Amino acid sequence: MLRKDLVVFLFACALGLMAVSTALAAEGSHAAEFLSHGVGARALGMGSVFVSIADDATAAYWNPAGLAQIQRHAFSTMYSDSFGSGEGGFLGKGLVEYNFVNYVQRIEGIGSVGISWIRLGVDKIPHTTFVDTNKNGIDDDFDDRNGNGIKEEGELYFEPPQVIGEFSNTDNAVLISYARQVHPHIAVGGNLKLLRQSIFENSGNGFGLDLGLMLEPYRGLRVGAMLEDATGTQIRWNTPDEPTFTRDPRLRIGVSYHIDLPGIGHATFGADLETDRKDFEVGEDSSGGTLFRFGAEYWLFNVVALRIGAEGDELATGAGLRLRFGETTLFADYAFNAHDLGDSQRISISGLF
Repeated sequence: MLRKDLVVFLFACALGLMAVSTALAAEGSHAAEFLSHGVGARALGMGSVFVSIADDATAAYWNPAGLAQIQRHAFSTMYSDSFGSGEGGFLGKGLVEYNFVNYVQRIEGIGSVGISWIRLGVDKIPHTTFVDTNKNGIDDDFDDRNGNGIKEEGELYFEPPQVIGEFSNTDNAVLISYARQVHPHIAVGGNLKLLRQSIFENSGNGFGLDLGLMLEPYRGLRVGAMLEDATGTQIRWNTPDEPTFTRDPRLRIGVSYHIDLPGIGHATFGADLETDRKDFEVGEDSSGGTLFRFGAEYWLFNVVALRIGAEGDELATGAGLRLRFGETTLFADYAFNAHDLGDSQRISISGLF
């Protein structure tokens, strides 16, 4: 059984962190929303139900406390065809490129450490501008019919905009993770997040902190919690007025149960709840809300996996394959996620060695 004093202490710490995050979080709850998309085809194939499972390298994103379960070296990569296939074919280039790669290592007597890189980008965006093609010194000539010098409806440009190049809109995050088993039934962990966003000639930089907790009251049952952006993740842009946007805290909690099926494999069932960032705000404009997730994973003979889940009213499905080469285990995972903006496909290659 868990020691009562330790549980009380951890609960008090969680309440304290929530109070601090409420005081520090400032404007904007939608800053750096690329960090909310999820990573790893395995977790995404279960509808993102992973905060209490988090037993592979992607735990750095879902719940860093889960990294304490990794006994050796681990890595994970993900390629995402997001919001439809631009080429019209299976796994063709989508509108948005969203990729993830990380590495985790267990250090005896210290814990598990990891580093992750997340990138979301829209590339090859046309850069258009007016060009003075008639050489009269005016770049945006238009048919000023009433002579007031103001372009009005029906007054067409003599020189339409022309494409003079391309630019990208990119979001990058580096996560530096640490986790440690502090009790046979309890693990804790955290992330230091370094962010950089850029569009055309402007960019923003910031940093934040995630805190994770994993409990296993008895074998097979896990409870996980993660306070994402615990102190408010602030991003300052280099535009003339230098605005600062803050990504408000969000709490994820979940429970999962693992069942061994002797001779045929094993199964895991889980449910998560994620608070709306507004839950941490105080004032007349605050509006709380929650997002529910349900998911399941079944491994047949510990070789082939089938997954299904739901994130709100959006369905997710996936499959996986496990291959062993001596002391090395490789996983190939696929996930399909439905979305209003267009369906997304995710492929991950991960391993333990």
